[in-house]
Amino acid sequence: MTTQAAVAPDETKAEARIRFRRDQVSSGISRTGQLHPGGELRVEYDPSRLISEAPGSSDPTEIVCHARFEPEGQEHTAGLEFASSVASRPQKTPRPGVFRTTIPEHSTQVELWFERRGPAGTEGWDSRYGQNYRFPVGGDDLPVPEESVALRPDAIVDPSRIEVVQDAASKAQASFGPSGSALRTDLSVTAQITRPTEVTTAWADIHVFDATSELIHRETVPLLRPDSDSTGKIIHTWSASAYQGSGGGSGAGVWSRPDAHSVQYRLYCQVGEDVFTDGVLHQFDVRPDAEVRPIPGSW
Repeated sequence: MTTQAAVAPDETKAEARIRFRRDQVSSGISRTGQLHPGGELRVEYDPSRLISEAPGSSDPTEIVCHARFEPEGQEHTAGLEFASSVASRPQKTPRPGVFRTTIPEHSTQVELWFERRGPAGTEGWDSRYGQNYRFPVGGDDLPVPEESVALRPDAIVDPSRIEVVQDAASKAQASFGPSGSALRTDLSVTAQITRPTEVTTAWADIHVFDATSELIHRETVPLLRPDSDSTGKIIHTWSASAYQGSGGGSGAGVWSRPDAHSVQYRLYCQVGEDVFTDGVLHQFDVRPDAEVRPIPGSW
């Protein structure tokens, strides 16, 4: 299996950043960079996620980040560091608290959860309803999510029959209606099929994941527009939106959807009675939403 990543030229493996914003619809979580054993992890946390809106409630005196690294179970707990006190609640955009730690060697996953502590002790938790926020830690390749695209059991692995000529994934802000816009994650695949028949078809099974590697979208798409070359091989191409994220505009309302962070696909073709695949789990990282369309007044 091989994986591929679309990485910015100035991105390094030294530090990965995970951001927790307040968002009433989606998780509000984004990740920049890959988590690697021995690398640095920076967590930026919006304190308003743990400030109660109930009348008369007190502000937290401390917000604590808990980190546990699997499979060896190392834990690191520390209060978030703030540039200024979070007690001044009138500010419209609370600045994030920061937690830093080094990812232990041999780690394969990090779990994060947050605790609000007041004068009387623990006053609240942000822990994904007790499940904790889990992020895979990988080596040189992209980490492979648990719900990755599975290989179809009836497929014959034969890279000589079908192979990728070119592929790419990206995220951009696209126009929507007369004055709206939406974040869109695109995938393009060009595949070459050897010894096809007149009724040969090709397709891809696609999965899209958020920052925690949770599956947020899946579909199967046909590869269209076949063209023959001089050797009798056929080229199939598909290029379209793999996932539509948050957006809105005049007359269309506003919608919020999970932030796409990675895209996977497996490639197939059917020649006669047989289904062939190259056997590769193709995977790309795409930029978090905030880097494509910064949120006004956010951090």
